Amino acid sequence: MGLKKVYTLNACGEKPAVARRGSLWEALGLPLKDHMVICFTGGGGKTTTMFSLADELAAMGKRVIVTTSTHIFYPENREVVLADRAETVKDYLKDRKEWYSGRTGQILVTGQTALHGKLKGMAPQEMDQLSCFSDVLLVEADGAKRLPLKIPREGEPVLLKGTHGVIGCAGLDAIGSLWEETCFRWELAEAVFGWKTEKELITPDQAARILVSAQGTRKGAESMDYRILLNKADNENRLSDGIRVMECLGEEWAGRCVMTSFFAS
Repeated sequence: MGLKKVYTLNACGEKPAVARRGSLWEALGLPLKDHMVICFTGGGGKTTTMFSLADELAAMGKRVIVTTSTHIFYPENREVVLADRAETVKDYLKDRKEWYSGRTGQILVTGQTALHGKLKGMAPQEMDQLSCFSDVLLVEADGAKRLPLKIPREGEPVLLKGTHGVIGCAGLDAIGSLWEETCFRWELAEAVFGWKTEKELITPDQAARILVSAQGTRKGAESMDYRILLNKADNENRLSDGIRVMECLGEEWAGRCVMTSFFAS
C-alpha cells in the first residue's frame, strides 16, 4: 500500500495549516454502526483509499467485505470469492470459522469476473444483503477511468439503499490541470455548473464546488454522513493546493475533509 499519511485542517492560528492524524478512520470521524455500509464516489484514488480503510478496520477487529457497484481491478494478495449472488458469499463464509470467531479482523473481497483483469459488482439487491455477513461493507460506487475528478451523469453514482456513509474522493493533481485531461465527464461542467472548461485549468474553488454539490460528488448522499477525501497530497505543493480547496469548501465542509498521501515522496 506504500507509505500512508493522513491530514486534516488545523483551524488554530491565523494561517491555515494541516495536522497529521494517526489513522484514516480517526480522521474521517464517521460514527461506527452495526452492519455499516460505506460507499466511495468521485475520482482520484477510491480503490486505494477503500483498501486502506479496510485494513484499518480489520486491525480494529472488524469483519470487512469489499465490493463494487461498478468495476475495480482484481486485487492482488487479497482473499477473493467470485460471486454474482449474496447467497454464494454466505455459503463460502460458512466454512470460514475464523470469520465468525470475533478474535481477529477479516477482509473478504467479492464480485464477478469482468474483462481486462477487473471485478464487477453483483446486482444492487444482492449487494444490499452483503452487509448482513459483515461488520462493515465497503463499496466502490463510482467509476472515473482513473482520473482525479469526476462530474457524474444521470444514474451515477450507484449507492446501496442501506448506505450509512459516503466518502467523496478527488485527486489533488487535478488542481491547475486541464479539464479535458483530468476530469471525467468534463463536458458536463457547462450544463451542470455553467462553467466554460475547454482548454481551461481546474481551480480549487471549482474542485470544491464539485465535491460538495448534490449534482457533483455528493450526488445521492444528501441525507447520509458525507466526508470529502483529497488524495495525492504527496508534497508541499499538493498540500498547499489541498488547503486552498479546504478553504473554498467553507467551514461546514472543511471540518469533514481529509487529505491523504499513499505514495509520499
